[in-house]
Amino acid sequence: MPWKETCSMDEKVKFIGYYLKKEWSFSMLCREFGVSRKTGYKYINRYQKSGIDGLNDLSRAPHNHSNAVSPEIEEVILSLRSAHPTWGSRKLRAWLQSHQPSINCPVSSTIGEILQRHGLTVTRRRVRRTPPYTEPFMGCNSPNDVWCADFKGWFLTGNGCRCTPLTISDASSRFLIRCQIVDHPDFAHVK
Repeated sequence: MPWKETCSMDEKVKFIGYYLKKEWSFSMLCREFGVSRKTGYKYINRYQKSGIDGLNDLSRAPHNHSNAVSPEIEEVILSLRSAHPTWGSRKLRAWLQSHQPSINCPVSSTIGEILQRHGLTVTRRRVRRTPPYTEPFMGCNSPNDVWCADFKGWFLTGNGCRCTPLTISDASSRFLIRCQIVDHPDFAHVK
């Protein structure tokens, strides 16, 4: 035997149909459909105002947001941005706080969202990071096959002289063979 399937909208329409026939008392009708009298009256009032469409579930979203930025403040932000097109949200907020302290200035992220909503910002492309090279060097099967030379960056010593260290290492074992200080990082001094 298949189960009887019903949806809430079908049950509400049946409820209104039985109510309009006036065969049952209102309390008995609510008891039969498993709703409170308050809910039954709510369905009837919505049906009388909007018809069948009034029985649909209403949105539970709030009608207004307590932290929403007023259109006047948004207009001030947009006019300030049009006067200074290179300013970002942090600079706009700092200017508003210092020059117009009477208005309730939103935070920088909200100002950024306002600018983005009105198409006044350009989103930057993400920098794609390349994964680090984890495999050993190609062509070096045993120690001393390939040596690597690298400058490690210069620094000033205690007496103010420039020190440029050159390291020579084995590619297979990664063993540091020599660290040499050269005067200048050119071919003649390295050779």
